[in-house]
Amino acid sequence: MFQFFRSDTPGQWTDEALLARYQSSGEARYLGVLYERYMPMVYGVCLKILRDPGKSEDAVMSIYEELVRKAREHQVESFRGWLYVLARNHCLMEWRKNHRRPTDYHAPEDMVHYDAVEAAFEVELPGAEDKSLEKCLEQLPANQRTSVQMFYLEEKSYKEIAGLLAEEVGKIRSYIQNGRRNLKICLEKTGAGLKL
Repeated sequence: MFQFFRSDTPGQWTDEALLARYQSSGEARYLGVLYERYMPMVYGVCLKILRDPGKSEDAVMSIYEELVRKAREHQVESFRGWLYVLARNHCLMEWRKNHRRPTDYHAPEDMVHYDAVEAAFEVELPGAEDKSLEKCLEQLPANQRTSVQMFYLEEKSYKEIAGLLAEEVGKIRSYIQNGRRNLKICLEKTGAGLKL
């Protein structure tokens, strides 16, 4: 009877049968056979995200350890699809953890001078004869349009704009960032250039 669980006969039991046996008994041999079927897929997912064979091999083992717990906790309809998502999420978390850069906290008020002086001069607007900027500005939501105009065209700081509009500095920053992104998309569609 135990010959069914040898790794050289993976076709003897369905994924569903092996998973059901593991969930009911908790015996790792059932899950081991099941996982072995999809290890090449899991390794491929890890290698694509982590781009490092050694880290990918480590991730394959870590995913198995995670699987031992999660396979008993979750109702799984398609094991292959569920495992793919589990592997991808695990590797994405690893990638983010390894690529996180430490940042220093700066209060918005401390960055006002830099934002107002430096960023304003980085902008190249279309020529005066080109009306695409006006058209795209009109399409922005009012709070974004006003903030962008004050920041880039009138060279006001975040703090000044926040005072004039009775908003928080963080909101003004968000309006400007979103407005700039939306302007860029609009101008690219019209063929006009906007360098921000």
